[in-house]
Amino acid sequence: MKRTALATIFGMLVTTLVLIPVGAQEPGEQNELKPLPEQKTVRFDQALADIEFQKDDIERIEARLEELEGVPAVVLGERRDRVWTAMFHNTLKLARDISAESANGRDVSDHRDHVTDLLTELPGATYATLQRLGSRVTFPSPELPPAEFVVADQELFKQIRELDSIYKALITYVEIAGNFELDSSEESAYLEDELTNSAENRSIFLEIGLDRVAMLRSTIATLPGNQNLADWMSAAQTRVRMTANAMQEVVTLMNALGLETRHYRQQLLTATGEITTDLLDVGIAANLAADWGKASVELLVKEGPKVVFRLLLVMFILFVFFQAAKLIQKGIDTALGSGRVHISSLLRRMIVSSVRNLVVIFGVLIAISQLGVSLGPLLAGLGIVGFIIGFALQDSLSNFASGMMILMYRPFDVGDLVEAGGVKGRVNEMSLVNTTFLTLDNQRLVVPNNLIWQTVITNVTAQRSRRIDMTFGIAYGDDIDKA
Repeated sequence: MKRTALATIFGMLVTTLVLIPVGAQEPGEQNELKPLPEQKTVRFDQALADIEFQKDDIERIEARLEELEGVPAVVLGERRDRVWTAMFHNTLKLARDISAESANGRDVSDHRDHVTDLLTELPGATYATLQRLGSRVTFPSPELPPAEFVVADQELFKQIRELDSIYKALITYVEIAGNFELDSSEESAYLEDELTNSAENRSIFLEIGLDRVAMLRSTIATLPGNQNLADWMSAAQTRVRMTANAMQEVVTLMNALGLETRHYRQQLLTATGEITTDLLDVGIAANLAADWGKASVELLVKEGPKVVFRLLLVMFILFVFFQAAKLIQKGIDTALGSGRVHISSLLRRMIVSSVRNLVVIFGVLIAISQLGVSLGPLLAGLGIVGFIIGFALQDSLSNFASGMMILMYRPFDVGDLVEAGGVKGRVNEMSLVNTTFLTLDNQRLVVPNNLIWQTVITNVTAQRSRRIDMTFGIAYGDDIDKA
């Protein structure tokens, strides 16, 4: 029993010791705050003075607005909103700095009271400013010319950027309000509603813009030379780009509040095609893959038979023309090889090859046209590419031109013994670019045609009969008649 009582008393003592904090302060004792440095005091005072000056400026502008109307009133109203926005940001910056100094144990009680009063007035003025800015957001009329439409669009997105700036400042206000013992639940709910509605509206606007771009692209394909359509296409693409930027901004603000934005991020990825960190979201990647798979299946079901038929038709056309090219090549080769036609081997090969290639090219063009490809731009592009290649291969084309001259004038043929271009030998092979010789000591030499054509050409075997001068020497003592 004695041991039990002692254990009970010991346990109570331990419990009492645990409940008494180590180093606990006496009642009424408080941590001593450190004074605010003089430099920061001056800076905070100056910031408060600037904010008060901006408030007075806003009051002066509002007083003048009561006397004005029309364009001057609009311009002055926009100036009032710009000054108010700057005052809002300056107040938040000062509140953040004061909060940081307070957390460091500085005495900022005087400045804190002023800023608390300012923060208390901000929400009501913020709602009024957002309402005014929202009333100035007007969509340009589609009846405007493209140039004026783009200018009106620039003004539209300028107003949207100003709205986003206020939303961003209000988010900062919600983050700071708790440090000044202010209730910001109403502002948080207001922000959630505003940003959700704004994201939905911008999502619809982006979808409409994409549909317009697709419609204009289809129309331009039908009327490619219409400059007015090209201007409208540029304006529509600019609108889509600015809408995507505006939507990205509101998505960033929603993410700061922890709101769901996956649907909007997926739409942005689909619309812009930009690879961002959003691709790391497994849900977005899975949704995109599902959408692409579904679209591919629908396209395959709808266009599959037509595509298969066209591919089979293309293969059939190519097969027919390749077989026809072979038959035509064989027929022309046989005709030119008959004894009644006297042409050089080079000309014969060139004619046969050219005819065959023309038939094949004609077949390929017909096959391409079956795939829906316009031949006009294709041929124009090939012409430009040919000009560039020709300019780059001037020396080769010079040899080609010399080969054509040799082909036309036929100074020699395969098998002739020729001296040209500093080479003497029997012609073994001819092409439009060069000629191959076998010298008398059986060396194989390839000479560019340009070098051959620019020099004297001696064809030793061109004539059936020729004079050969032979000199025989005899001694003075020999019989001349007998010799």
